[in-house]
Amino acid sequence: MSGDKPDGEGPVPKDAQITLVTVVIEKHYPYIQDQLDLIDALNPGADFKLLVVDNAAHAGGGLTSPDPRVQLIPGFDPAPLPLEGRGSYHHALALNQAVPLVGTRYMLVMDPDFFVIRPGWIDACISYVRTRDLGFFGAPWHYLSYRKWRYFPCVHFLLVDLHRTPAAELDFTPAIVEDRRWLNSPAARWLKKHLPRLYNRSLVESRRDTGWRLRRLKGRGASEVLQPVLSIERELRAPKHLRHERGRSFERLLPRRWSYLPAPGSYVEPEAVPEFQRDEYDQLSPEMFAWRGEAFAFHMRRNMRDKTKGRTEADALGDEAALNGLLARIRATGGAC
Repeated sequence: MSGDKPDGEGPVPKDAQITLVTVVIEKHYPYIQDQLDLIDALNPGADFKLLVVDNAAHAGGGLTSPDPRVQLIPGFDPAPLPLEGRGSYHHALALNQAVPLVGTRYMLVMDPDFFVIRPGWIDACISYVRTRDLGFFGAPWHYLSYRKWRYFPCVHFLLVDLHRTPAAELDFTPAIVEDRRWLNSPAARWLKKHLPRLYNRSLVESRRDTGWRLRRLKGRGASEVLQPVLSIERELRAPKHLRHERGRSFERLLPRRWSYLPAPGSYVEPEAVPEFQRDEYDQLSPEMFAWRGEAFAFHMRRNMRDKTKGRTEADALGDEAALNGLLARIRATGGAC
């Protein structure tokens, strides 16, 4: 690492260009220009490409962009895909189509509504992966959901060094149908009836969603993840015993694989990240992530999940205004940090 600054802050080599890959449906279209504007504001002079798979354009039409860095390709009709987990299969099919088109060493898979707010994050992330010899770096599933895997990046924000893991080895196909088949099996039903506590524990990190197969490729290089911003005491409400300190203390005694709680140090409390203590974040209620003690990104996914039921048009317009205002402030001030 001669000539490099510690902790991934060194210069990025010439071969460290990056392709950002994202998948959209119609409701995501406005986010593409939002992403481009935010990336340019926080990463002046960064050399990147943006590959967009439009999963709403399989029948023609769809998203357009005048930006020469943007490559648009049509996605797929979801109708033939399994009903169980259809959105995940649809997403994975688009990613598997996009990966062979990536011609750069580094590929970043990211959701269109995952907004990185750290200044200079493209060079910082690439340099960090390079100097730490990482194969994968990114955001884990937020720990609000204990059935998703932890401590390994997911497709919400996933940086891959394709020199370590060739594109041909990447398969984002989920196994949700197989998971459901097991849950409906006689063995699982017996376990649920006679040993319900063991059955519930078996669900921890059990859902094999989009990108789960990548965890098998750890031999291609170490992995590191961002830290979800999470209040264990206030936000983890299920199972019910997590609402009390006695229950949380018991969970901390269990092996990671069987515990409903994420491992200590794998997350940060909201009070530790002052940038996220703003009114806009309170209104939007996104998933938030920190890196190396500072605010790094927020993901609107949680907002969409929490407010789907009972949302009014006024709610949607208010959130849109809050998001636009937040992004404008971040662009104007040069980032969160």
